[in-house]
Amino acid sequence: MKREKSCGTVLFTVIDDVVYYVLIQNTNNGHCGFPKGHVESDETEQETALRETWEETSIRAEICGDFRQKITYKMKNGVMKSVIYFIARYSGQKPHHNSTFEYYNFLVLPYSGAYRKLTFPSAKELLKEANDYILSNLL
Repeated sequence: MKREKSCGTVLFTVIDDVVYYVLIQNTNNGHCGFPKGHVESDETEQETALRETWEETSIRAEICGDFRQKITYKMKNGVMKSVIYFIARYSGQKPHHNSTFEYYNFLVLPYSGAYRKLTFPSAKELLKEANDYILSNLL
């Protein structure tokens, strides 16, 4: 069975003591999730996660803590895909389209809104775990 590996971030900022999450929304099918993408050449998982976050959101973020979660699923083409997620924080920036990469809509939402907008149950569970980690360890 063919396998793929990607890395991404649960991207957050804090505004007026409220944690907000950045979701990307696919303009073709409306699916909402977190920034992620394929590992290139000799990148580390964290380097890939931060590069993909920048490519998809134009945000320069910093990975926080030791949170690392893996989601594995079978894609429609039969390939088993693993995605490694880290928590990344940013401030003073606004997500926007990076003209040389894919086009997405952006949502910046507090936890409850982000949870409702996420498309897949695995992403909702990831957000729950990341939110618990952020509240317990990073704020």
